[in-house]
Amino acid sequence: MASRSLFSDEQGIGVRSKKPIEGELDITPMIDVTFLLLIFFMVCSTMQGKPDIDVPPAVHSLGIDAAGATVVTIMAPVNDSASPTIILGDIRGDEGDLNDVRRYVEDQAKLWREKNQGPQRVVIKAEGDVSHGTVEEVARQIKSVEGVELYMGVGEKPQE
Repeated sequence: MASRSLFSDEQGIGVRSKKPIEGELDITPMIDVTFLLLIFFMVCSTMQGKPDIDVPPAVHSLGIDAAGATVVTIMAPVNDSASPTIILGDIRGDEGDLNDVRRYVEDQAKLWREKNQGPQRVVIKAEGDVSHGTVEEVARQIKSVEGVELYMGVGEKPQE
């Protein structure tokens, strides 16, 4: 009878299995779970824009002297098919478009700098029915002029 060694593999007796190297970690299942979660959140989420904002009437505010400021007035359209009217001045003035607003503010700012120091104040007065987008376009034209401060005209404080 032949002697069998402990490490012989004739019948699989005593065969030692290979041990994994200590400190090695299989991260494949973790990557799978991460991708599944990513896919889940991409499928379940919805893309939403910013909601419209209703700005409340002014409760606390500091007024500025409109006499020393450049005023741009935006009147509401007469009907749904018309566009808002932009007036270069405080209700009395020439009608204009967005390009005229920029030129008007630049001219007023130049006159202001010749006489005074500091930034020229520009006030936008808009009727309540004027869309926010229109006011924003006018404000963007005004802000593109260097050396001006932009203010918004608001309604009176609500009476209690």
